[in-house]
Amino acid sequence: MKKKIIYLFIPLLFSCSEAYKVYEVTGVVLEIDENEKSILVDHDSISGFMMPMVMPFKIKNKTILKNVTKYDSISFDFIITERTSYAENFKKLGESSLKFEEDEFWEEDEYQQKEIGQKLSEVNFIDTKGDSTSLNQFRDNYIFISFIFTRCPVPNMCPAIVIKNGVLARKFKDYSKLKFIMVSFDYIYDTPLVLDSFYGSIIQEFPNWMVWSSVKNISDLYTLTSEVGSSYWGIEENNIGHNLRSVLIGPGRKLLKVWKGDEWLAGEVGKELNNYVKFIK
Repeated sequence: MKKKIIYLFIPLLFSCSEAYKVYEVTGVVLEIDENEKSILVDHDSISGFMMPMVMPFKIKNKTILKNVTKYDSISFDFIITERTSYAENFKKLGESSLKFEEDEFWEEDEYQQKEIGQKLSEVNFIDTKGDSTSLNQFRDNYIFISFIFTRCPVPNMCPAIVIKNGVLARKFKDYSKLKFIMVSFDYIYDTPLVLDSFYGSIIQEFPNWMVWSSVKNISDLYTLTSEVGSSYWGIEENNIGHNLRSVLIGPGRKLLKVWKGDEWLAGEVGKELNNYVKFIK
């Protein structure tokens, strides 16, 4: 019975009965990363799927962007499957008259970012029951933190992070000194009630897995994300953009490890975590 539980909630996260969908997207190019095969786009609302956001789209090869440059206005097809997503069929609509200051979107506040081994600041959030909680509450534990928001519908982004956290929470379920915490950076929409409706039934059997809301703790959210190199923006404008980070914090709030992006594998991360916690329960 236990082996089935992790699979039961996967359809709830994807909530998609079809294996393949195509959405037409329009927006403005902010960055092109050929090495990572991705393009950062400030896109309009995607009808029937997603609110306006600033987000990276994966591409299969860089040649499909040969006529696209930074700040171009473009349209393209966004392909969604149950396991991944990518963009193709790019069309240049024109050159945008709107120019952005460098780093306007990727404000990582390097001066605040902590180095590995340094102590993170104490921060406070709210759990799904509406109770106040904090990093210091788990100062004697190892804490694996990922940042998410419930309105992200792309299967290989936030929903995938949730699934990976679930795999890890199950693997280390008997380790009381290792906690898995998902923090929502959507401080307007993701109230404790909303988070509980999304994840409450999933995490209830895991004493080591929890979800925190930032609705009343915006400054603490800013502090935590800045110190671990995570960024978010556009919450109040309903045009959310963000990068993704998962981090391991050790006893005394010491920063031990940072995983960038959403492509880390639960199996590999599990092996790394085991090296830290194999002598504790």
